[in-house]
Amino acid sequence: MKIGVVGFSKRQFDQKTARALLKNEISGIMSKTDSSNIEVVSGLTNTGVPKIAYEIAVELGLTTVGISAKRALSVRSGIFPCDKQIIVGTNFGDESDTFIDYIDYLIRIGGGPQSRKEVTLFKENKQLSYSELSNRLIEHEVEWYGPQKRYTT
Repeated sequence: MKIGVVGFSKRQFDQKTARALLKNEISGIMSKTDSSNIEVVSGLTNTGVPKIAYEIAVELGLTTVGISAKRALSVRSGIFPCDKQIIVGTNFGDESDTFIDYIDYLIRIGGGPQSRKEVTLFKENKQLSYSELSNRLIEHEVEWYGPQKRYTT
């Protein structure tokens, strides 16, 4: 069972709430299956929601998998020492299809356009019934403390 996790990749969000939500959701999935086969899969970076997901996975004795583009190897925050790394493409987003194909569940905790794009890909590519989708796609919003982006039309 592969649990994908997406969300804020920077630190300016309510990390305490994000950690509690994420631990609760991962524990809930663990209670439904054999936890010896669970992998927590995220974007490899050692910051934001991916870092929290990996820390929880380590606490729970789960395998960690990082799927990202080559660009992740040069980010300031560094990469999390995952059990397995899968590098696809050069720029962030190049790995999205591989990430979605790899996972069985998707948990989104906040996040911006990239996280929401991957939710859309999950819905489209997995072609799950409404009931299956409601069990395998979990989304939570948490407060963002960073600068607000201004969008023009």
